[in-house]
Amino acid sequence: MKLIEVFNQLTYGELSQMSIGGIENGEINDKNYYAILSHINLGLTALYKRFPLKEGRLTLALKQGRFTYPVTSTYAVNNTKSAELVRYIEDTSTEKFVDDIHKIESVFTDTGFELALNNEADMYSVRTPSATVLSVPPVIVANGADLPDEYKTSKLTVVYRANHPIIDQDAGSFDPSTYEVQLPYSHLEALLYFVASRINNPIGMVNEFHAGSSYAAKYEQACQQLEVSNMRVDQFSQPDRISRNGWV
Repeated sequence: MKLIEVFNQLTYGELSQMSIGGIENGEINDKNYYAILSHINLGLTALYKRFPLKEGRLTLALKQGRFTYPVTSTYAVNNTKSAELVRYIEDTSTEKFVDDIHKIESVFTDTGFELALNNEADMYSVRTPSATVLSVPPVIVANGADLPDEYKTSKLTVVYRANHPIIDQDAGSFDPSTYEVQLPYSHLEALLYFVASRINNPIGMVNEFHAGSSYAAKYEQACQQLEVSNMRVDQFSQPDRISRNGWV
């Protein structure tokens, strides 16, 4: 969907009785883009965390003697601003890793063999001490002759739950009528409720009614209904079959 569709839904719906930044009730234009986009960005991030809407992948080169790999752009090969001497995330100049990771979902060797993830009973299991850190068993990093063939690898493919790209008003020519929001229409209502809740929260109680809390409850109900309806974007596990643009 186009960003202007989100703006229009807010203008004639949840924000129709509100003035944002001194603008006429419900109106969204370039004078209050920043105020609205900050909430939309947070709403998209909340939905992308909760629902598997987009997969990303990256190639991680194993380094001898290193067993813990923070998955941040600081260690990306094409991050020219990084001061790290050893960078192991092999991104490209055209597809740079931009810290859009929410959580690691699966890990594969360079031959496509899937490693166990967070399985204490498996000596070859990789672990995630935190959402954006990968710990690799020393035996796999060492890549010794006695290591089973399926585990022998010099690189890992990391499949992760990705975030929506941050909508940046200052990034080149910004036009809401052409900007594509990567969100299924099935999740639009939840996004609108999230934005309305955040905008109404500072107002507080009005005649014993708290609009922010009301919209927050509607957001949670909408998300629960999506979960009950199994409204999710199907993804593929194999690294060469990842659906990177699964929205509709």
